[in-house]
Order: sequence, then C-alpha cells, then structure tokens
Amino acid sequence: MRLRLRALLFVLGTLLLSLPAAAQEFLPGVDGKGLDADEQKFVSEMMKEGVCPCDAKASMMDCIQKRSCEKATDLARYGVEKFREGLGEDQVREAVVRKYFDDNVSFDWFDLKDTPKKGAAKPKVTIVEFADFECPHCAMLAKILPELIKAYPNDVALYFKNFPLPSHTWAEAAARACFAAGKQNKFWQMYDLVFSNQMNLSAEKFTEFAAELGLNGPRFKADMESPEAHKYVERDRAEGTKAQLTGTPTVYMNGKLYYGEKTLEAMKAHVEKLLKAKPAPKR
Repeated sequence: MRLRLRALLFVLGTLLLSLPAAAQEFLPGVDGKGLDADEQKFVSEMMKEGVCPCDAKASMMDCIQKRSCEKATDLARYGVEKFREGLGEDQVREAVVRKYFDDNVSFDWFDLKDTPKKGAAKPKVTIVEFADFECPHCAMLAKILPELIKAYPNDVALYFKNFPLPSHTWAEAAARACFAAGKQNKFWQMYDLVFSNQMNLSAEKFTEFAAELGLNGPRFKADMESPEAHKYVERDRAEGTKAQLTGTPTVYMNGKLYYGEKTLEAMKAHVEKLLKAKPAPKR
C-alpha cells in the first residue's frame, strides 16, 4: 500500500512539473516563469502602487485580479519581460513607468493660447518645455532647442512655459521680465539674455537687458510688475504642478513626456520617430 502511495505521489509530482506555463501564473494572466520569488514580489508591489489605467479609483493590482483591465495586465507582463531581459529592479520600475505614461497618459491639455511660441506655423511635432531661468540644465537646453527647430523649420514648434523653483531667487522675476519683454515682441530675445546671464541676475540686470533690447523702459517695468505678469507665471506653474513635474527642464512632445537624453542628436531621433508615426485615429 505504501509503495503504491509513493508511486502515485511520484506520478502526481511529475504531472505538476509538466503543466503548461499558464499554471505558473503568479498574477491572473501573468506568467512568472523565469522569475524568482523576490522578482515576482517586486512586480506585484508595483502593481499595488500604480493607478489602474481603466479605473482611476482602483490600483493596477485590483484590475489585474478582477481581470477588468487588459492594459494593467500588460504592464505586469512587461515588468516580467524586463526582468527576463536581465534588468535590475530600478531599471524595471523605470521601464514600466515609462510604458505606463507612453500608453496611457497624454498632456494635450496644456493651455498654449498665450504661450510664447517659435517654429513651424502648423507643426507636426509640438514641443512644450517647462523650465526655470536659473536652472543650469535649462540653459543648456535653451541652446539645443533652437538648433532642433532649425533642423525641422516646417515641422517643429516650441512652446515655453515657466516653472520657477522656490530655491532660485530670481527665477520668478526672470519669468515676469520675459513676459514684459514679450509685450513689446521681444520675448525670445530676453529669454536668450536671461539664460546667458543666469549666474548674474538682479533687478538692475533686467532693466539693463530691457535697455539693450531697445524696450520702452517704463512700460517694461509696469508690465513686469503687473497682475497679468504674476497670473501668467502662476498659470504655467499650476499646470506644471498638475502634471506632477519633479524638476526642470521637463519636455513634452506631441502630448507625451519625453524621457530621452536632452541632446540634439537624441531629440532629432525622437522627432524623426514622431514624424514617421501614423497619426492616432480621431474619435
């Protein structure tokens, strides 16, 4: 009897080992084959943290368990795939977050009506940049973006939005100075001067810049301190906060957060990709 029981258990164990991959699901619809327990746990925790693309009141884990959102399940599968490719936990998280934003989040709601613009009149690629005038990386990008527009004069347009950081003394005033210059059609010229002198900004400097650009001085000062200027900067900052900006510069292309390197070569490659992409079907 014992021998028969042992033989039965052996056969049962063999059958379990030979079950198809679906039986190795650690989440509904997600095959964990090739992942160890810690990696499976990591994917599960990510799904608990993220909001379900199909239901803002539920987590991705909720939707996966209910089998109510294939997009959430696909994100878990994508995380598993990245572990299989040999990526570490931080890299997997970054990849999943990027895919989540690319596939499910659009920033086409930015108000561009009164936003400074340069480039193509009818762009195929719209760039929205949030920047701080005392941010060194923003100053570097300010030299790259004009080159990008020159490379695609009929296809690319840039919109500039302010996101002055509290830690920077003159960033908010610089934003208002550019606004005031824009009232006299010299926004981009003031923009260049401010970024070129960002280590030496002051109230006196803004006045000097206005004189250098040939602006009407009293009008410039009045516009810079006007309620309209303050409202303009706060509108931009509020949009950046709503978009959950964590730093500057932050760039969006055609309504999607741009994750790539902020070099001319990398940004040109992304523009080429967008130009070749098929337009999304109209709803």
